[in-house]
Amino acid sequence: MSELDIQLLLTAIGSVLLLVALIVSRIRLHPLLALLIVSIAVGLVAGMDTGSVVKATINGAGKTLGAVGIIIALGAMLGKILANAGVTEAIADAILRRASDRVLPWAMALVSFIVGIPMFFEVGLVVVLPLIFSVARKLEDHKNFKGSPYVYIGVPAIAALASMHGMVPPHPGPLTAIATLNLAWASAFLPYFCRPF
Repeated sequence: MSELDIQLLLTAIGSVLLLVALIVSRIRLHPLLALLIVSIAVGLVAGMDTGSVVKATINGAGKTLGAVGIIIALGAMLGKILANAGVTEAIADAILRRASDRVLPWAMALVSFIVGIPMFFEVGLVVVLPLIFSVARKLEDHKNFKGSPYVYIGVPAIAALASMHGMVPPHPGPLTAIATLNLAWASAFLPYFCRPF
């Protein structure tokens, strides 16, 4: 390991610690601003000139917002429409009527699994969050329930979304794995998985 590698490794560790400190300490800086400050600092410490740091920051933020920002915004609108129309409450009532407290995490995982089939993780999360909060609030009213209903309901739902995103085509993770491993037999099935829903 060269001296430059050690310096870059220490810079990476220091940047993570600085980012966490800026967000959770008394400063409580907004995460976006903290990320921008730390990114610029890492670029300067790594030896980039100011123009390159600014260009890399603008390009990176622009690509991320262009690719993900619009999808998340549209997903948030869809989730809000479902919540305002009362669909979320109706689904929450139906889940609570049909599932006992013991089976409830599995029911929420199933709902998230179904929502995650046609949607990316970010959009599915924004769509499912109102349902998670609605079911958890209703479960909180039960006198016999102990613990946090938000964790009890939220973790299985988010885990199901993440597993869909990471293991089932047409999501990027499995498609990348198929292409990287050059799985010819799996590539034959890609047209069936990648057709529009």
